[in-house]
Amino acid sequence: MAGSRGRVLAELRRAPATINDLTARLALSANAVRSHLAALERDGIVVPEPRQGVGVGKPAHLYRLTAEAQALTPKAYDAMLGVVLDAARDRTGPDGYAAILRGAVDRLAGEPRTSGSFDERLTDTRAVLAAVGANVEVERDGNTLRLRGADCPLASMVAKHPELCGVLAGVIARRLGVAVNDCCDRGATLPRCCFEATLDAVA
Repeated sequence: MAGSRGRVLAELRRAPATINDLTARLALSANAVRSHLAALERDGIVVPEPRQGVGVGKPAHLYRLTAEAQALTPKAYDAMLGVVLDAARDRTGPDGYAAILRGAVDRLAGEPRTSGSFDERLTDTRAVLAAVGANVEVERDGNTLRLRGADCPLASMVAKHPELCGVLAGVIARRLGVAVNDCCDRGATLPRCCFEATLDAVA
């Protein structure tokens, strides 16, 4: 939500607005505003409302935020998580901290599927990841499987706490029944998820 789209969102947090309102306040073209609103509407963050008694040539809709926009409000979650992880590592030591992370894998992964084909387990695994905000696409190269994301749900955390990528890798391994390594790009401006497995004769 950075850049112009974030500015549109910030304006709508103040009050519902028309395209003309946003164009004037943000010094953007009407086409640019329409494009951003269309994307926000597609994602369920913005909804248009018909305006009553509108004269000729006046904007027919006000755009307002939906309840989904609440999830985009900056909060102290990341900062708090970082403090908790640091405290847990300091308090329990390396072995205790590793045990905590394994417990996190257990809770996130749930009961592994023991039935169905590998592709069915893969579909199920992608759904589990999507539930925590990690939307990944499947890439196959010979017997190498990669699950690659366009972004990372823990982007602000993984540079300092790369072990969180290992937690997601553990979840994938548990759901698929194969060894998984993370190949995440944590050094980029926008970190991206990447998980890799060698399938051999599994799939």
